[in-house]
Amino acid sequence: MSADGRIVLVTGTSLVVPSALQEVEARGYTLRRLEKDEITGAELRRALLGASGYIIGGYEEPEAEHFEEAALLEAVAFVGSDYRGFVPGWRRAMELGIAFSATPGANADSVAEFTLLLMLAMARPILGSVARSGADGLITPDTMGPAALELRGLTLGVIGPGRIGTRVATIASAGLGMRVVYAGPHRKPKFESATSARYLEKAELLALSDVVSLHRPGPARGERPEIGQNELEQMKDGALLINSGHPDLVDPTALYQALSKGRIRAASDGLRRSPAWQSLVSLGSERFLCLPQTGFHTTAADLRASSLAVQTVCDVLAGADAECKLIENPSYREVRQTIGRVITRRA
Repeated sequence: MSADGRIVLVTGTSLVVPSALQEVEARGYTLRRLEKDEITGAELRRALLGASGYIIGGYEEPEAEHFEEAALLEAVAFVGSDYRGFVPGWRRAMELGIAFSATPGANADSVAEFTLLLMLAMARPILGSVARSGADGLITPDTMGPAALELRGLTLGVIGPGRIGTRVATIASAGLGMRVVYAGPHRKPKFESATSARYLEKAELLALSDVVSLHRPGPARGERPEIGQNELEQMKDGALLINSGHPDLVDPTALYQALSKGRIRAASDGLRRSPAWQSLVSLGSERFLCLPQTGFHTTAADLRASSLAVQTVCDVLAGADAECKLIENPSYREVRQTIGRVITRRA
């Protein structure tokens, strides 16, 4: 145990880099590792016992009760940006006066590049071509497949023009010559200036776009998907749907029905374990290209995100977070005082 005596739990196997782990101990805290990505609720509950800090570096989805039962917990950091979609108990953590932070922007370049990769892979369905090529590699009408899409001059519709959506739109417009339209809660003049984009209502965007790219945060529990049957029916024939955000942004049953009709095609960075998703995957990569969520996972992004997460948690524990802009609930101390949540540190 460190001289400070407080424990920082870090979960996961690869997102939190070694230098960030070393920083926990260098700051005088005790590092507790749970080196698993798939963590059960019971395992997480045990790991949080006695922990003052918690860095979410695995694929667990902490519930409200995990935070309620972690009596000593002072600070939590999500290694990523979309914590609302992946941490169901985030609101309860804030209600308990636990400092909650994420690392917005740290993986934006990585996810944007991966989005373009998915877009190009669907426009030029190379996986199907590889599968058809055979051992001899001869080009025949059968191995060549149908004519592919050229993206230049097509319309890209961005839903959610945040950091990642802006990067995708910038590359698509400046690098690929695509026209950009976007939809969101309100207009963004800086986004329009950088990409020459036009603001549209979502229904108009869906009807106009050749490629629809989803970049808004994942839906909260109980919230309807961004793209359901009605939205899929509004998309133009032959359009591509690219989801590099949260899997739950799209209704998988409605998407399966739309893809089965052959009107559109889709790609997703991430999937769920359910019969509906299994049905989607069974359609094959030329109609539905799906990978385990990995767009954020690059060496550079992992270094940035995990370093920020560790720094924020350690700063909170040290009482040195006054200038930190990553804490989502900066009044956490006042909340803790109001509800009478007293954290007794070990002697």
